[in-house]
Amino acid sequence: MITGDFMLSTVQPSILKTTLPKETLPFGINRYLTNPYSNNKIAGSEKTEISNLSSFALSMQLTEINYSESSSGMLYRSSDNSLALKANRSVNVNLKMEKIQFDLTMTAESLGLDASVFANKSEPLIIKLQYSQTDLQISSEYLVKKHKTIRTPQEIIQELVKGLTTAMQDPDKRTIMYTLDEEAIQSLVQSDPKLGKLFGELVMLMNAVNLMKEQSLGDHDYVIRLSGKGKPYNEISETTDIQGYAKEYSVNITVLPPKTELTVT
Repeated sequence: MITGDFMLSTVQPSILKTTLPKETLPFGINRYLTNPYSNNKIAGSEKTEISNLSSFALSMQLTEINYSESSSGMLYRSSDNSLALKANRSVNVNLKMEKIQFDLTMTAESLGLDASVFANKSEPLIIKLQYSQTDLQISSEYLVKKHKTIRTPQEIIQELVKGLTTAMQDPDKRTIMYTLDEEAIQSLVQSDPKLGKLFGELVMLMNAVNLMKEQSLGDHDYVIRLSGKGKPYNEISETTDIQGYAKEYSVNITVLPPKTELTVT
């Protein structure tokens, strides 16, 4: 809104030609980014004549850059090729730049000025005002979590077979028994029906072997302890978020020198 003692005699708005700005990354971090998504929005420029003595032009420009990247990696144990470490990393960048320029052109006559205030009576008086603000926020989150794992049914069955083989080679006529922990039961319950059937057949084989042996005291039983606890692994997650906003406002005031009239003598 413009206030003052001017009379609005003629209003002739016109749209000036504008050119798209070159995509540049503010805050000096462009060397770290690759293939950012840039969205440039130009509101355009408008020039309006207030009267035959003054006019103003307003131009607006908004540049926005969004960039995101994520990566992950895994580290395995050399002994059994089990997962030991899982790392996740993500980076999100959002940068905005807003630029507004206001140009006001006035004549010396409209301000009541004479030629004495102009150093060069043929050049206009130019006043430039500029305000800029930059806001950059960087947040980083680092999390470490330990995950428990459950062994596969195949691993539990292989351990049972290994225990039965060792027990049958024992010269002592001891009763063979087995125990399952909570994780082993969970793994077998969730397994394929064929694997469950195979486990049952191995248990029947163990019972058949026990029938052919003389029963012994419980303290001398051969116990095969089956555990479903797998080797745990650590998960590391790192998230970096960068938010930047830059504003720039420019006001240019141009005062045209008074017109000189030629006198003929």
